[in-house]
Amino acid sequence: MYIYKNPKIGGEVIPHQDSTYLYTEPNTLVGLWFPLDDCTSDNGCLWFIPGSHTSGTHRRMLRSHDPNSENQLVFDCPPVTYPSSSFRPCPVPKGSCVVIHGNVVHKSDHNRSSLPRHAYTFHVMDVTSKYSPDNWLQSKIGFPLLYSE
Repeated sequence: MYIYKNPKIGGEVIPHQDSTYLYTEPNTLVGLWFPLDDCTSDNGCLWFIPGSHTSGTHRRMLRSHDPNSENQLVFDCPPVTYPSSSFRPCPVPKGSCVVIHGNVVHKSDHNRSSLPRHAYTFHVMDVTSKYSPDNWLQSKIGFPLLYSE
Protein backbone atom coordinates (compact mmCIF):
# COMPACT_ATOMS: atom_id res chain seq x y z
CA MET A 1 0.00 0.00 0.00
CA TYR A 2 1.34 3.43 -0.89
CA ILE A 3 0.58 6.09 1.73
CA TYR A 4 0.48 9.75 0.72
CA LYS A 5 0.92 12.52 3.29
CA ASN A 6 1.27 15.54 1.10
CA PRO A 7 2.55 18.85 2.52
CA LYS A 8 0.03 20.74 4.70
CA ILE A 9 -2.87 18.42 3.80
CA GLY A 10 -1.75 14.88 4.70
CA GLY A 11 -4.34 13.52 7.13
CA GLU A 12 -3.96 11.76 10.43
CA VAL A 13 -4.33 8.01 10.92
CA ILE A 14 -6.18 7.27 14.15
CA PRO A 15 -4.72 4.88 16.74
CA HIS A 16 -5.17 1.27 15.69
CA GLN A 17 -3.67 -2.21 15.57
CA ASP A 18 -3.09 -3.82 12.19
CA SER A 19 -4.45 -7.09 13.59
CA THR A 20 -7.85 -5.37 13.88
CA TYR A 21 -8.08 -5.61 10.10
CA LEU A 22 -5.73 -8.50 9.22
CA TYR A 23 -6.27 -11.08 11.95
CA THR A 24 -4.30 -14.34 12.07
CA GLU A 25 -4.29 -17.29 14.48
CA PRO A 26 -1.83 -17.43 16.06
CA ASN A 27 -1.03 -13.76 15.65
CA THR A 28 2.09 -13.64 13.48
CA LEU A 29 1.13 -10.55 11.48
CA VAL A 30 4.01 -8.14 10.86
CA GLY A 31 3.84 -4.86 8.97
CA LEU A 32 6.86 -3.59 7.06
CA TRP A 33 6.77 0.18 6.66
CA PHE A 34 9.27 1.90 4.36
CA PRO A 35 9.44 5.71 4.51
CA LEU A 36 10.17 7.32 1.15
CA ASP A 37 10.78 10.68 2.83
CA ASP A 38 12.38 11.60 6.14
CA CYS A 39 9.67 11.23 8.80
CA THR A 40 9.48 13.80 11.58
CA SER A 41 6.93 14.89 14.16
CA ASP A 42 6.13 17.83 11.86
CA ASN A 43 5.31 15.79 8.76
CA GLY A 44 3.39 12.95 10.38
CA CYS A 45 5.82 10.28 11.59
CA LEU A 46 4.51 7.12 13.22
CA TRP A 47 3.77 7.10 16.95
CA PHE A 48 3.69 3.90 19.05
CA ILE A 49 2.53 2.80 22.49
CA PRO A 50 5.58 0.97 23.88
CA GLY A 51 4.81 -2.60 24.96
CA SER A 52 1.33 -2.62 23.40
CA HIS A 53 2.28 -5.59 21.21
CA THR A 54 1.85 -7.78 24.33
CA SER A 55 -1.75 -6.72 25.05
CA GLY A 56 -3.60 -8.86 22.47
CA THR A 57 -5.94 -7.70 19.72
CA HIS A 58 -8.31 -5.11 21.21
CA ARG A 59 -10.88 -4.91 18.43
CA ARG A 60 -11.66 -6.66 15.16
CA MET A 61 -13.27 -5.54 11.95
CA LEU A 62 -15.32 -8.44 10.58
CA ARG A 63 -16.89 -9.00 7.20
CA SER A 64 -20.37 -10.36 6.81
CA HIS A 65 -20.72 -13.65 5.00
CA ASP A 66 -24.28 -12.71 4.04
CA PRO A 67 -24.24 -11.03 0.59
CA ASN A 68 -27.62 -9.44 1.38
CA SER A 69 -26.47 -7.87 4.64
CA GLU A 70 -26.83 -4.10 4.86
CA ASN A 71 -23.49 -3.85 6.69
CA GLN A 72 -20.76 -5.82 4.98
CA LEU A 73 -18.14 -4.74 7.55
CA VAL A 74 -18.71 -4.41 11.31
CA PHE A 75 -16.55 -4.05 14.40
CA ASP A 76 -16.88 -6.56 17.22
CA CYS A 77 -16.79 -3.86 19.94
CA PRO A 78 -16.75 -0.06 20.34
CA PRO A 79 -13.56 1.91 19.56
CA VAL A 80 -10.81 1.75 22.15
CA THR A 81 -9.55 5.05 23.55
CA TYR A 82 -5.83 5.29 24.22
CA PRO A 83 -4.32 8.08 26.36
CA SER A 84 -2.35 10.42 24.11
CA SER A 85 0.41 10.52 26.75
CA SER A 86 1.05 6.79 26.09
CA PHE A 87 2.35 7.38 22.56
CA ARG A 88 6.00 7.92 21.64
CA PRO A 89 7.11 9.40 18.28
CA CYS A 90 9.22 7.33 15.91
CA PRO A 91 11.03 9.74 13.56
CA VAL A 92 13.03 7.83 10.95
CA PRO A 93 15.07 8.73 7.86
CA LYS A 94 13.91 7.80 4.38
CA GLY A 95 14.99 4.34 3.31
CA SER A 96 14.51 2.85 6.79
CA CYS A 97 12.37 -0.19 7.50
CA VAL A 98 10.01 0.00 10.48
CA VAL A 99 8.84 -3.46 11.59
CA ILE A 100 5.38 -3.31 13.19
CA HIS A 101 3.96 -6.20 15.24
CA GLY A 102 0.29 -6.78 14.37
CA ASN A 103 -0.83 -5.94 17.92
CA VAL A 104 1.23 -2.79 18.49
CA VAL A 105 -0.97 0.31 18.82
CA HIS A 106 0.21 3.04 16.47
CA LYS A 107 -0.96 6.21 14.75
CA SER A 108 0.31 9.16 12.75
CA ASP A 109 -0.59 12.84 12.91
CA HIS A 110 -1.46 15.32 10.16
CA ASN A 111 1.38 16.52 7.95
CA ARG A 112 1.59 20.17 8.97
CA SER A 113 4.96 20.74 7.29
CA SER A 114 5.91 21.97 3.83
CA LEU A 115 7.51 18.59 3.09
CA PRO A 116 5.87 15.35 1.90
CA ARG A 117 5.80 12.17 3.96
CA HIS A 118 5.17 9.20 1.71
CA ALA A 119 5.64 5.56 2.65
CA TYR A 120 5.21 2.09 1.22
CA THR A 121 3.91 -0.67 3.47
CA PHE A 122 2.88 -4.29 3.31
CA HIS A 123 2.13 -7.12 5.72
CA VAL A 124 3.41 -10.67 6.10
CA MET A 125 2.41 -13.62 8.24
CA ASP A 126 3.89 -17.00 9.09
CA VAL A 127 2.82 -19.78 6.73
CA THR A 128 1.61 -21.83 9.72
CA SER A 129 -0.86 -19.12 10.81
CA LYS A 130 -4.48 -19.16 9.70
CA TYR A 131 -5.70 -16.01 7.95
CA SER A 132 -9.20 -15.34 9.26
CA PRO A 133 -12.09 -15.83 6.82
CA ASP A 134 -13.72 -12.90 8.69
CA ASN A 135 -11.03 -10.41 7.59
CA TRP A 136 -12.23 -7.67 5.25
CA LEU A 137 -9.57 -8.44 2.65
CA GLN A 138 -9.99 -11.84 1.01
CA SER A 139 -8.21 -13.28 -1.98
CA LYS A 140 -10.22 -15.04 -4.67
CA ILE A 141 -7.34 -17.46 -5.24
CA GLY A 142 -4.71 -18.77 -2.87
CA PHE A 143 -1.54 -16.74 -2.45
CA PRO A 144 1.48 -18.70 -3.67
CA LEU A 145 4.03 -19.86 -1.12
CA LEU A 146 7.11 -17.69 -1.70
CA TYR A 147 9.58 -19.40 0.59
CA SER A 148 9.99 -22.85 2.09
CA GLU A 149 12.90 -24.46 3.92
